[in-house]
Amino acid sequence: MKVLDIIREKSDQLTKQPAEFFDRLNPQVRSYLSDAMHSAKNSHWFNWSADAKNNDANLDDSVMNDQHWQHETGSPVHAAYQRLSEHLNQTTYVSDWVEINQERINLFASVTEDEQWIHTDPERAKTESPYRSTVAHGFLTLSLIPRLMSSVGDSDVLRTSNAKMIINVGLNQVRYLYPVKAGSNVRGSKKVISVQQVKRGLEVTEQVTIEIEGIRRPACVAETVSLLVF
Repeated sequence: MKVLDIIREKSDQLTKQPAEFFDRLNPQVRSYLSDAMHSAKNSHWFNWSADAKNNDANLDDSVMNDQHWQHETGSPVHAAYQRLSEHLNQTTYVSDWVEINQERINLFASVTEDEQWIHTDPERAKTESPYRSTVAHGFLTLSLIPRLMSSVGDSDVLRTSNAKMIINVGLNQVRYLYPVKAGSNVRGSKKVISVQQVKRGLEVTEQVTIEIEGIRRPACVAETVSLLVF
């Protein structure tokens, strides 16, 4: 008889005669397993798998319902949705220029405790850095988005949507494409790339591009996600 056949036979025997297998166990092991099985059956965790599956299903339904929510035609949310949809992939704002000087870089380094010499040591950077200058932290460039967008006024499609508040949900993607040297000027522009009706209002994704004055490549491109609550 082949080894596989022997294993299959023993497996079938154990499946058909679990009581016999249990009796063959060491008495101490048998007692331990018996107590463990009894405790498990009396515990609310015994049905965890079924409950978890139900909870996951309910969560999936909730997410799907939230993502495919449709607000009543003529409502403020629907009106804002239509207006924002009309501006898809159009640049809706370009900021003024902001200087990234060494003082700003040093302050950011102090707050974040990221004080690498490429950011904070101009003399060393002149000779050892490939950029021949200190450069701003990537996260500093990213953190400037609220500053660069702060002067957005009555023309901004988000702020004129009549939403009660605009909540920063997060970022989908961030790319740093070119270093920002100390003393450079940067500015930001943005465009709406996605508008989704959700139960709480609108979820809007915008692409923010931060450019450097005199440089063809942008410093940073990021997708920001905002929740408009009505």
